[in-house]
Amino acid sequence: MQKLSMTLALFVATPVSSETPLPDGAFRDCPDCPAMIEMSDGSAMGVYPVTVDEFATFANETGVEGQTECFIRTDQNWKRTPDTGWISPGFAQGGDHPVVCVNWLEVTAYADWLSEKTTQSYRLPTFEEASAAAVPDGIDDFWWGGDFDQICERANAADASYRQVYPDDPRPILDCSDGFPQTSPVTAFAPNPLGLHDVVGNVWEWTNSCLKGDCSNAIFRGAAWATPFPEHFKREGQWADRILLRNSGIGFRVMRDPA
Repeated sequence: MQKLSMTLALFVATPVSSETPLPDGAFRDCPDCPAMIEMSDGSAMGVYPVTVDEFATFANETGVEGQTECFIRTDQNWKRTPDTGWISPGFAQGGDHPVVCVNWLEVTAYADWLSEKTTQSYRLPTFEEASAAAVPDGIDDFWWGGDFDQICERANAADASYRQVYPDDPRPILDCSDGFPQTSPVTAFAPNPLGLHDVVGNVWEWTNSCLKGDCSNAIFRGAAWATPFPEHFKREGQWADRILLRNSGIGFRVMRDPA
C-alpha cells in the first residue's frame, strides 16, 4: 500500500501542559513527547493517541491554528462547522483526551516536529502497522478475542451514553454503556496485550497509507466514539477521506522508527 509524504506550512494556539501516565516498559524521548512502547522490530508505537495537551505544546511552539473549520457530529450526520477545531471540537475535552479536528497535514507536521525535537525518526504508522499492533495475534477480529459484545467494557463507541446526547441519531446505536458520550481520557480503557490504549474506539486514527494509490486521500482506522458498527472496530476495519479533512471523531497516534 502506497505511503503518503507531504509537508505543511504552520500557523496560533494556546499553551497547555500535562502528562499522560508512563506505564511500565514505556519511555518518552522528551518531557513533552508522547509515551512510547517498543515493538518487537525495534520500532516504537505511541501508548496512547496524541492528547489535547501534547498537541497544544506543539501548536504553541509552531503556531498551528486552533479554530478553523471542522466536521462536528450532530444528531443526523456530520456538519461542517466554522470556528471549530482542535481547541473547540463541539464538546468539552480534558487535556488527557485525544486531540481531534486535526487533518493529515497537521498530524504529519506534529511527527516532523517530534523528529526535529528529539533527533529520532517519528511518523504516522501505515495501516498495516497499526492493524498489526492493534490485534497482535493477527487472527481475532478484536484484541480481546472475537466477541463484539464486550465492546463497552473495552472501548469508547456510540452506545447508550452517546444516545443520551444524540437522541435522534437514526443509526442502530449500541445498547450497552461505556460511560462516555464523546471522547474519553486515553487511560479510560485497558490496554491491549502490547500495552497500547485505544487501539479501537475513542477516535479514528490517521495512518500514512494512501487510499488505492490516491495520496490526496489517506486511510484511518480504529473507529470512534460516534461509531456503532462492529465491522469498523475489527482488525481490518478502515475508512478514508481527503487529507485536508478535520473531523471531531478523528485523531492520530505516532510511531518511531528504530534508533
